[in-house]
Amino acid sequence: MKKPPEPRDSLPPMGEIPSIADLLPKLIALRGIGRIRGDRQLSDAWKAVCPEEVAAGSRPASIRNGVLTVIVTSSTLLGEVVSFHKSGLLSRLKSQFPHLKIRDLKFKLQGREAEPER
Repeated sequence: MKKPPEPRDSLPPMGEIPSIADLLPKLIALRGIGRIRGDRQLSDAWKAVCPEEVAAGSRPASIRNGVLTVIVTSSTLLGEVVSFHKSGLLSRLKSQFPHLKIRDLKFKLQGREAEPER
């Protein structure tokens, strides 16, 4: 036989119950809805500033403290992007998508946990 649930603390007075306006942003964050939209925005921005061959072999992963981490599918493309495209990509991202507040780019080879900074 199941034990009855423990009684909860008394409910807060009506004045202390949070409004839906206070709860909705928390629910969106918990469900990851904002992140999905943000990921799509980031992906669209990346494709808009990249040459086609770079976009085909790379994808943005995350932005942390203004640093956009981009996953690259091959070491050849990694070398090319870092050597020839990084500054132009960063410049275009800053000018076309200032709301993203990207200040630097970091590239990682797909399937590697930590790639040395270049």
